[in-house]
Formats: sequence, structure tokens, C-alpha cells
Amino acid sequence: MFRNDSSLSGLRFLLCVAFCTPMGIAGCGKDQGPQRYHVSGTIHLDGTPVPAGSVVFSPDTQKGNSGPQGTARIVDGHFDTAKQGRGTVGGPHLVHVIATNSDRPEDAEIAGPLAEHTFEVDLPQETSIQNLEIPKPKRTPNASETSRRTQRKTAD
Repeated sequence: MFRNDSSLSGLRFLLCVAFCTPMGIAGCGKDQGPQRYHVSGTIHLDGTPVPAGSVVFSPDTQKGNSGPQGTARIVDGHFDTAKQGRGTVGGPHLVHVIATNSDRPEDAEIAGPLAEHTFEVDLPQETSIQNLEIPKPKRTPNASETSRRTQRKTAD
């Protein structure tokens, strides 16, 4: 009497599929992390819409908030985590904005950012609109202006 090993293998396979399929389906789906909320709005620099750049929403751990960062791209003065980024967890956040003239990284590297600013914002635990105004950067003297001042001081 010989056993039919191929039929046993087929039965094992079917049992495995029947058991593993529901487990696999249960594991699929959205992220199992904390609830995220979309944030959109505008970003202006000295009253003018920021042409391009990025926004990073970091939970403020100093104020007891935790969770993953949210991100968004700035396009023509607007940002939206639902379109180009990831939502936030709500609560106190440090919102870091890098404003550039171009959305092409190589252009931004050459020219450098127009401005960088970090805001302290308490985000609601719901979809929200945040309109941010980057203060006008303080003008810093260039090297030749600094050396002229130094020369004047030594001449006195």
C-alpha cells in the first residue's frame, strides 16, 4: 500500500492558504500609527507668496507632544499635506519652513533659501488651515561692509 503524497501536499497547501489569507488581509490597509490630520494653507514672506519650498511639522516634545512628523511642499504660496506630503498628529508643533525660489533642488542649492523660519503652532486634532507669515529677514552686512566698518573704527 502506497500513500499518495501529492494529495497530502495539496491538502497542506489548501489549509495554509485558508489560514494565511485572512491573516494577510487583516494586515493590509492603512498605517496603524496615530491618527493624522491634514493641514493646508498659505505661506508668505514679507507679504508676498513664497514661490516654492518645504514645510516640516515636528511634534513639540518640550510641550509633551509626540508622534511622526508631517510634511508638505510649498507651491505658489500654498501647501497641503493631503496633496504633497503627510498629515500631522495635532497638538503643539514646531513648524519649520524653508522658502525657495524654485521647486528644483539643484536651483535651491545654488541660490540658497530665500528664508528659513520655525513657528510654534498648536495644531488642532482635525483637518485645519494655517496661514503663515515669515517675518522679513533682518539684513546682515556683507563682508565688504563689515571690513569698511572695521577700517573706520581703527582710523578713529
